[in-house]
Amino acid sequence: MKSSGKRGFTLIELLVVIAIIGILAAILLPTLSRAKEKARNTQCINNQKQLTTAWLAWASDNDGRLVQSHIYFRPLKHYGNKQIKNPNHWCAGDMMRDNKDFYLPGDGPNMGYPTNTFGITRTQFFDYVGDVKCYKCPSDWSEWKNTPRVRTYSANCYMAGYDVYNGGRGKVFYTDGEIDNPAGRYVFIEEHEDSVGDALFAVDFSANAGLADAPAVYHRHSYNQSFADGHVESIKFVDDRTKYWTGNRSPANCLNPSNADWEHLKKVSTYLLPKPQP
Repeated sequence: MKSSGKRGFTLIELLVVIAIIGILAAILLPTLSRAKEKARNTQCINNQKQLTTAWLAWASDNDGRLVQSHIYFRPLKHYGNKQIKNPNHWCAGDMMRDNKDFYLPGDGPNMGYPTNTFGITRTQFFDYVGDVKCYKCPSDWSEWKNTPRVRTYSANCYMAGYDVYNGGRGKVFYTDGEIDNPAGRYVFIEEHEDSVGDALFAVDFSANAGLADAPAVYHRHSYNQSFADGHVESIKFVDDRTKYWTGNRSPANCLNPSNADWEHLKKVSTYLLPKPQP
């Protein structure tokens, strides 16, 4: 009987093919993963550009006055009673808990702000942004009660907010004309999932300060930060204490001795006013 001339793979040939496929996968999958992360990083940068464009447009439409970065009116001389809530700040809600202190006026109980968009869409600032997706980095998979959070970004507390830790010495900018260096003062920042609470990012200038708020680490040990002239920068972490921050806010764990990452944040946040004379 004649042989058909056809034969299947031998076991050795099959194993060789499988090995080659495995090698190719080992080479290509990390490259594919990096490409996907690069695309997410690009989207994150675009999100912050859109937020900052809206921030600039708000100021242009309001005689240079900046949209407030905190829900409470601060300080007294500019905004009236500091315990009165301002429905026209940039974003409401606490991403770490359903905190009624950060509800908008007129809200009922249990609004669930960390996982719904009420705190975004009910502000006048949202009219300038127009898309809730701009408030969240696509690399942020953090959750609250097993549901994805709605916001990643926070605003510089010195941009029409208040000086949280420095006894009033940190210069707060209320109008675009007051900003001393628009290309060197940041507006929005990606905040770490273990510190993103209310919608502002606080920087403590004290010598022995701990980390009050921390940048996110979603983009291969870097984070994105927008500036008052409209540009966005990707900032690489330098110090392992911030690169691998786990939520420990003690000074020894974060900033003491000097932390180059926090020095950068101090530099781009604001400047300190002279100490008052006794």
